[in-house]
Amino acid sequence: MGGEVGSGRWHTPSDGKRIVYLAEHPALALIESLVNLRAHRDFLPDSFQLLKIEVPSEIAVESCREDDLPEDWKEDFSQTQTLGNEWLARRTSALISVPSAPSPESSNYLLNPLHPDAAACEIVWSRWIRYDKRFFRTSE
Repeated sequence: MGGEVGSGRWHTPSDGKRIVYLAEHPALALIESLVNLRAHRDFLPDSFQLLKIEVPSEIAVESCREDDLPEDWKEDFSQTQTLGNEWLARRTSALISVPSAPSPESSNYLLNPLHPDAAACEIVWSRWIRYDKRFFRTSE
């Protein structure tokens, strides 16, 4: 339900809007988690939740490549939010591949849980992973 209450790089919030952000690899999920942390260093979380999602091979995946986006897409969220909002509204696929801003050679996937094909996607497992404290070292 996060798409209803908070914005992200690829969507703006509105009632009834559902979206799930996925990463192609656990390391990319960690990178995306880290770049989106906003907290005083004394209140940083100890762990994050990692889900493994299985997507049947017959499910169509749309694609948005970095070459398809304006040069300043990483700084101007309005461009990627418009693209994501339009994709969600069209409901032409359950998944779309999008470039990762912090890891340019990697892809994230957006899942539209309101698309009929989304029901075939399955959570295989869910784990809490402790952050390596070295990510949060600061000089004092």
